[in-house]
Amino acid sequence: MKISKILVPLALIVTIMSCENDEPQPEEFGTFQLYFDNKVGASELTLSEPGSTNYNYETTNGEKFNLSRFGYYVSKIKLEGPNGKLYEDEVSVSASESKGYYQILESVASSHNVMLENVPAGSYSKVTFTIGVAEDGVQEGALGGVLDPAKGAWFWNWNAGYIGMAIEGTAENSAQQYVDWGNGAETKEKTFAVHVGGWKDVTDNENFANNVRTITLDFGTTVSVSEELSPNAHVVTDVLKLLDGVNIDFSSTYSVHAPKAGKPFADQLAKAFVVHHVHQSSNGHGH
Repeated sequence: MKISKILVPLALIVTIMSCENDEPQPEEFGTFQLYFDNKVGASELTLSEPGSTNYNYETTNGEKFNLSRFGYYVSKIKLEGPNGKLYEDEVSVSASESKGYYQILESVASSHNVMLENVPAGSYSKVTFTIGVAEDGVQEGALGGVLDPAKGAWFWNWNAGYIGMAIEGTAENSAQQYVDWGNGAETKEKTFAVHVGGWKDVTDNENFANNVRTITLDFGTTVSVSEELSPNAHVVTDVLKLLDGVNIDFSSTYSVHAPKAGKPFADQLAKAFVVHHVHQSSNGHGH
C-alpha cells in the first residue's frame, strides 16, 4: 500500500508536466535586412553632374558614358527557406501612405537599406522581389508615401503608371540636343534618359507594355532569423548588365520615356541583380 501511495502522485506529476510541454510556445520573430549596392560592372556607381563630359564608364561595345541619376522601386519582398519557411512583406496602399514599396535611390544612401520587420524565426535561403509598381499600386492613381508624386515619386500617369527604374546620364555618342524648356528647366546636350515603366498588359495598343518584373535570388547558403540574429543580404545591381544586354547605341537610344520603348531594358532586369553575399549577424548592420 505504501508503494501504491507513492506511485500515484508521481504519475500525476509526470502527466501534468507532459501536458505543460504540449502547450504551444509563442512564435519568435526577428528582422532581416536587404542592402542594395549599385555598380557599373566591377566599378562602384558614382554620380556625375548632368552634362559632364567626364565619361568614367564604358559598355562592352565601346559606348562611353556617366550617370547622373539611378534608382528603382522594389516591392513585394518575400523570403523563403529550405524547410518551407515563408515571409511576405506587407504591401498596402492608400492616399496617405504606402507599405511594402521602397524607392532605392543612388543619391540617398539610407534608401539602399531595406529592413524587414516581424520575420518569423527560422532558416531562409532565397529572396524574391518585384522591380516596379504593379497594377495594385496604380489602379487608384498616384498614392501616398514613396508613391506620392508630391514627394518625388516617379509617376507618369494612370495609364502608364510609375517609372520602375530610371537611368540617366551623359554619353559621348548621345544625339540629344540642348533643349530649353523654360522656367529654368533644360535638357543638356549629349545627355540620355532611360525610364523603364508601365504596368499594363495591352495587346491592341502599341504604346503600352507591362515592364514590372519579379526576380528570385538564391543566397547560396542558409541564414537564420531569431530575436538575436538579424541577417543581411548584400544585393548587387549592375547597370552595365542592362546596357550591354540591349547592346545600347546612345546615338539612337537616348530618350526612353514610354512603356513600349522600355521593354527591352525590362527584359534584362533579371540579369542585373545578384546576391553577392549574406551576413549572419546579431545586429543586421554589416555589408
